[in-house]
Amino acid sequence: MTATTRKAARTGAPALDIDQRSLALTHVHLYETHLLKLTRSLSERFGNPGVGDERQPCVIDLAAIADSGKWIDFPALVSLLRNYRLEPVGVVHGNDQQKTQARGADLPVFDDQAVADAPAQAQPQSKPEPEPAAEPEPVKAEEPAPPAEPASPAPAGPAGPIAPMILRHPVRSGTELYAQGQDMVVMNTVGAGARVVADGSIYIHGALKGTAAAGAGNQIEARIFCESFEPEIIAICGTFLDGEQLARHPAWGKRVLVELVDGQLMVHPFD
Repeated sequence: MTATTRKAARTGAPALDIDQRSLALTHVHLYETHLLKLTRSLSERFGNPGVGDERQPCVIDLAAIADSGKWIDFPALVSLLRNYRLEPVGVVHGNDQQKTQARGADLPVFDDQAVADAPAQAQPQSKPEPEPAAEPEPVKAEEPAPPAEPASPAPAGPAGPIAPMILRHPVRSGTELYAQGQDMVVMNTVGAGARVVADGSIYIHGALKGTAAAGAGNQIEARIFCESFEPEIIAICGTFLDGEQLARHPAWGKRVLVELVDGQLMVHPFD
């Protein structure tokens, strides 16, 4: 033990100190949630994705889309930002649904207005002077009523599976649909520029020309099925591939099943 260590032990000096001060972080302002559009914007700004470079901490700012009700695939967004040397450490602003989605993706929610928006502490109220108690009236004695028989609880039946969301009409460009806590079945085409998202699996009995994101509820066993594989983006549990990566895939235009195997998306064509 050195002399400095012995002196610290004798004087009871603390083992560490915490200096709480604000740290300026890069804000990534989100105006869109479509991964393909975000990829193009990042590519235009930074060029090719960085490989092996040190990432810069950032927060995802949702102020611009807080009133839009747009669903955000946070795991895929985090993966995308990391490809461009940005390391998301949390989320600011956004609506309650978006904040819940962020926490579900293990992203802390920072609220700079938490203190300003907190309700003022209630001031103690003075107790009113007690009024003189009125003289009680005599009460006639009554026979106690017989105790009521407890109602027998209804037998609880087994909980059945949650029915999937079924869409019978084409999902057109600009449409965004989310099947929360359930699978999604599309009996028609998902057009280019449209996006379908499900916590479970997605079954498209037509062409997939837009975006399909399954496993949004972190269900790694979720799958995507479609009759004609021509997507802009596919994603399962935040792992995604875009159309530029898939355009030369041998399954392009075919009937396929997409699943997540060892952290990678596997596309299986059917004859």
